[in-house]
Amino acid sequence: MKAEIHYLLEQVEDNFVEAIHTLLKTHTTSQAEAVPPIPYDTEAKPEFDSVEEMTAEYRRRVEAMDRGEYVTLEELKKESLTWLEKPTT
Repeated sequence: MKAEIHYLLEQVEDNFVEAIHTLLKTHTTSQAEAVPPIPYDTEAKPEFDSVEEMTAEYRRRVEAMDRGEYVTLEELKKESLTWLEKPTT
C-alpha cells in the first residue's frame, strides 16, 4: 500500500501533496505527544485531577515497588482466603 501511495503522490498536483503532508505530519506529531487517558472509578469520576497528578502518583507507586513495598501474589492468595471468614467472637 505504501508503494502505491508513493506512486499516486507522483500523479497529483503539488498543492494536494502539501495537504497530505500536513495531515500526516499532524497525525504523527499528535501520536507522539498523546496524553495518556486518566482512569475513572466505578462511579465515572476521574481518579486524578490532572495528568501531572496521575504521573506523580504512578512515579510514587513505582518507587514504592522499587523499595520492596508490595504484596506478592502468594501473600495475596493467603490473605484472600480470610476475606469471607466470619469473625469469631
